[in-house]
Amino acid sequence: MPDDCYRWFARYLLEGKIFAELKVLKGMLNDDPSIITRKKASSKIALFISSLASNDISSAGSLMKHWAEEDSKFLFKNLRSWSKKEKSGEVKKLWIDLVKNKVSAYNADNN
Repeated sequence: MPDDCYRWFARYLLEGKIFAELKVLKGMLNDDPSIITRKKASSKIALFISSLASNDISSAGSLMKHWAEEDSKFLFKNLRSWSKKEKSGEVKKLWIDLVKNKVSAYNADNN
């Protein structure tokens, strides 16, 4: 499939393989991230993949750069549809902390 690199990146991101801080996310999700790499995509998968593909983000570096230079809220709306309702507050805090840390690291490396 033409979007395979984005599919695998999205899956690994939600599994905590891109950023170790997200490993705890798996228990807060309403679906297993492995469904992303199956052939038939639901709307939440299609939206997640489309967001990555339209911004050409398929690596940790490109995601950190996008957060730092373009949109620090990038992917958060997509993530909300993946999280269990009762875990939404925890997911939001985890995501905000991750983005802040990654933006700071990106800025430190590029200044």
